[in-house]
Amino acid sequence: MSTARVLLRLASPLLVTAGGAAWVVITQQLKAQKIEVHPDSEKFKGRPVADPITAFAQAAVIEKHALNMGGGRTFAEISEEWMEANAAGDTERAGEIAGTREMVMQANFLRASLFTSVLAYGVSALTVGIGVLTGVIASALPRD
Repeated sequence: MSTARVLLRLASPLLVTAGGAAWVVITQQLKAQKIEVHPDSEKFKGRPVADPITAFAQAAVIEKHALNMGGGRTFAEISEEWMEANAAGDTERAGEIAGTREMVMQANFLRASLFTSVLAYGVSALTVGIGVLTGVIASALPRD
């Protein structure tokens, strides 16, 4: 048996197992947070965030709420306004903006965390796919 075939046959189940294990760990970690998709979600309201689809749906709802809290402005726009008010010495205006800025910033952190889990699911699925492909290639190689 060729060295390449042996290596690919060994790598295939390792990759599939590693990708599957990562998927399980991500799911367990999301479930442990006890997040439910907000009722404002059109399709997944009330479902636990425990997979890439529900994580993405929850991130979309958070974005909608953050834009609403910010009056349609993004964190960058609000932050720019806050910095300008501070630079101008307008502490009253900066104080008014600070609360909104903080809430929108926290919403962005939550969205980023959810998107990180979506990305991690994608990497684990890719790893499983590469593992399967590696097994197929190993089977196609000639036996020496």
